[in-house]
Amino acid sequence: MTNDRKNRAPTLPATVAVASQRTPFPGLPTSDADMRLGAVNDIARALSAPWSLEEVLELVMDRLTWALDADRSTLFLIDGDDIYAEHAQGATAREIRMRIGQGIAGWVAESGRGINVKNAYQDARFDASWDIENKYKTSSLLCQPIFDRHESVIGVVQILNKRDGYFTVDDEKLLATVLSMAAISIVNARLANDLASKNDALQRARTESADRGRELNSLYELERDAVRAPTFDSALAAVLERMAATVSAEVVEIAIPTAIGGCVLHRMVSWDHFETIPLATRGLHASVFESEKTSDLCTVAPNQLRRLCTESELPWPPKSGLCVPLLRDEELIGSLGLYWRSEGPAALTDDRVRFVELAGQQIGHVLGHRLEQSEAERQDRLAAIGGALAGVVHDLKTPMTVASGYVQLLKTEEDILEKSRLADGVLEQLRRMNDMAREVLGFARGDVQILPRKTQVGDWCRELDTALQAVFAGTGITLTLRCDERGVVRMDSLKLQRAIQNLARNSREAFLEQQQADRTQQPWFDLHVFAEGQQLVVVASDNGPGVPRAFEHRMFDAFATHGKRDGTGLGLAMVKQVAEAHSGWVHYHQTAGGGATFELRISRELRSASASLIDVNQAKELANAVTKAS
Repeated sequence: MTNDRKNRAPTLPATVAVASQRTPFPGLPTSDADMRLGAVNDIARALSAPWSLEEVLELVMDRLTWALDADRSTLFLIDGDDIYAEHAQGATAREIRMRIGQGIAGWVAESGRGINVKNAYQDARFDASWDIENKYKTSSLLCQPIFDRHESVIGVVQILNKRDGYFTVDDEKLLATVLSMAAISIVNARLANDLASKNDALQRARTESADRGRELNSLYELERDAVRAPTFDSALAAVLERMAATVSAEVVEIAIPTAIGGCVLHRMVSWDHFETIPLATRGLHASVFESEKTSDLCTVAPNQLRRLCTESELPWPPKSGLCVPLLRDEELIGSLGLYWRSEGPAALTDDRVRFVELAGQQIGHVLGHRLEQSEAERQDRLAAIGGALAGVVHDLKTPMTVASGYVQLLKTEEDILEKSRLADGVLEQLRRMNDMAREVLGFARGDVQILPRKTQVGDWCRELDTALQAVFAGTGITLTLRCDERGVVRMDSLKLQRAIQNLARNSREAFLEQQQADRTQQPWFDLHVFAEGQQLVVVASDNGPGVPRAFEHRMFDAFATHGKRDGTGLGLAMVKQVAEAHSGWVHYHQTAGGGATFELRISRELRSASASLIDVNQAKELANAVTKAS
């Protein structure tokens, strides 16, 4: 050894400056043996210190270079079919990678045998490309493998250019000793890294599993909220609120296309403001309506995006946004849009896009069903209103026919008294039509106001008999009316008469339907009026087919019909309404031997009453229609 080497202290890299302070050399070594022992002691203490593997290996390589009086050293680790330099000393490039078997280091990694080369350029295994690239001259070289406990090569250390001659056998022994100790740290570090990687992967899997669970729960809650909503608009609001909370979007909207080419936006802003905006164009959703595919607004040119935002009345162009189609059975019913002013936690990752598309499928199915249901309900209401108007017109025909007959007689009658009587008859029929119109209007508004007057039951029964004779005229149905009450009852005679007429018409229509299949039975309709305590009782019976059992629980509901092509579903509903307005009730049971029996009871002493029957929306629609008709 030269005095220059003995007086040269090791130079530590900046990353191990702390290690240099914790393990200083107590003094310059006085002999090669002392110097080597001190270096090994430093390395042993470094390997047992709680530093990172990078810090430890840098210190080990520095101590080895100094102890072996070399110019520089390189540590290669095994990576599949490659070896790569984890730590390389010197001012040259720090990352070196080569195939196993390439160069001397690759040969050592492949064979598992160390090598001590005095002249690298005379060894056929030496690869000079690294020297050429880094303008370096390799002369002597000492290279040894690093083994794990299974005798598998996990790395290679290469020491370059002995400063004083060549590497000796003692140098080989020192290097082998140090590498035996370093192998433990390398293996432990790799195990720790593998464990940390697995823990990270497990944590990611847990996070992803929790995210998928939240997404599935959101889809369930989304469908539940939409199904429970009472109206289509409230279902839209529930869907938008759920999506805004799930994906933290600043604006969520659903665009429903219109027949004229534009769309209607149902928009939720900041989770608390819901608005409906009709647009002449389709704005940000145009691409979805044309292609029925997801549109990522990040791919739209800035100028075009600003134009589309203006058309959609969105006050700011989104930093990120997504529009996905809403499909139901391959039919496009709308588009779902989600927008963010900035990316942040709402960046459109692949998982987020897939979730939004899945949510779009769910929303499309639910809202498509609600749209179809709303349209069916609207058609049902229109049909019910049309049927109700047809019934009203049918009821008006009788007084109109009578009034028309009176007018015809007036044209030819010359007797002043007879003309006056005929004119009174016309006025009476007009009054009846006016009362009938008011009655239907009252029913359509959901209530009926009755005007109870003292009425002789006997006289009322005679008028009722005449009205029922007209109902059954030409049908072959035998009518029987028995009146066992001759007193006075406070009631609205006209409304009660019309209620009985509704029962009679239902019986007549049931008989006509039955006679198409069976004409052998003689049909009859029996009406019995009597008093029982403080109630007037009217029992209407027939021997027809009766009310189907499956329909009994709905027979008094408004617009409920069963088996009638022209039925309005209002006849029995009006009977029930009139009975309740008279502080009474109506009950149904089967006639002995077959048929239908309705028992209607009202209070004998009555002031005034009202009854509510139909849905407010139905009432408004029916009231408007009847008002126009009248």
